[in-house]
Amino acid sequence: MSMTTDDFSQKLQAVLRPHLRFLEPGAALTPDSALGALGLDSIAAVNLLLDLEQAFGVQIPDDLLSAEAFETLASLESTFRPVLEQPSARDRTP
Repeated sequence: MSMTTDDFSQKLQAVLRPHLRFLEPGAALTPDSALGALGLDSIAAVNLLLDLEQAFGVQIPDDLLSAEAFETLASLESTFRPVLEQPSARDRTP
């Protein structure tokens, strides 16, 4: 059973927000928010990936990792949603 779009977006944002050190608590995060400008650097991106894998119970394939995937909330969601929503993804090997 897959999550609704709202449930997925809320969970993704909950995992993402702690990695955005320049985003004020409670500040809006829009689909076009530039994640780099909000503090998502390469180290934060690696930590975010680990947190996403843990929160969603999946392993994210290396072939999805690109700088473009981490540009905005929309790009992050569109890149990783297909993997994060699939319960069977945890059984795949990269």
